[in-house]
Amino acid sequence: MKNVFLATCYLLLATCLFAQQDAQYSMYMFNPLALNPAYAGSREALSSSLVYRDQWTGISGAPTTAVFTIQAPLTNKHMGLGLEILSDKLGPENTSAVLFSYAYRIRLGKGKLSFGLRMGVYDYAFDWSKIDYKDQGDIYSAQASTSKITGSGDFGLYYYSRTFYWGLGMTHLNQGKISNVSSTDSSARQTVHFFMPIGKSFEVGSVVINPSLLFKGGGNIPTETDLNLNILLKEHLWLGVSWRSTYGLVFLTQYMINEKMRVGYSYDYGMNKIGVAGKGTHEIMIAYDINIHGTKMVMPRFL
Repeated sequence: MKNVFLATCYLLLATCLFAQQDAQYSMYMFNPLALNPAYAGSREALSSSLVYRDQWTGISGAPTTAVFTIQAPLTNKHMGLGLEILSDKLGPENTSAVLFSYAYRIRLGKGKLSFGLRMGVYDYAFDWSKIDYKDQGDIYSAQASTSKITGSGDFGLYYYSRTFYWGLGMTHLNQGKISNVSSTDSSARQTVHFFMPIGKSFEVGSVVINPSLLFKGGGNIPTETDLNLNILLKEHLWLGVSWRSTYGLVFLTQYMINEKMRVGYSYDYGMNKIGVAGKGTHEIMIAYDINIHGTKMVMPRFL
């Protein structure tokens, strides 16, 4: 059963070359740079993070993702820079990327509005021999392995105040080619994706409650909605739960060890067919902030 399911996934990968191309994260609210270049520099510190995601542990060849991000405001605090180094694996496909972000922020009302641009390169490597083909005449069945390096251009908007945030990130606006196997197959290109989070925090005594939404979609996939509720206890421990439409539940936590270091963990509990077959999904995050401007760093009480 597992092998049949896996072969089907690989065949879909070969013929469609990803409807959902961008890596998925469950703890994106703790590291929004992965979704939106306009976030670069908004933590007002040299902020780095390392995230590892092991998706659908019950399926051999299921996605695994590792991403390192680092970002900081410049001396001119209107501007911020960010860097991401990504490795995303799914069966016969291995994607790696290096991405650079630039953000410019202006005061707007009680908060700041940031405009972001991201440019970078992706390396899409495919080992077509790992796929079981139903149609042996498939154009990909004659290939051993291929690799395609292509550029990507992203854009983002991000508005935030002390207790509220809203963003819109759009990736792969240039729709670069993923493979050279077929010069006429329009599906062998990057697909424009969008991510739109919105969140608001409330103080109830010593507790901070942060409900939020994330709308995401792109290409031929339906728009998904994440409904999140995170609670901050004693200014150090975040506990949260998310409901992801068409998929299931996510349970997450983040602990702020001190003003510099944070660790987080999430567990995805899939309730659709692929979630049940794939069993659990684990995501781990380690983050570290360094004060580079000499001002007192304060642990953020709001996402």
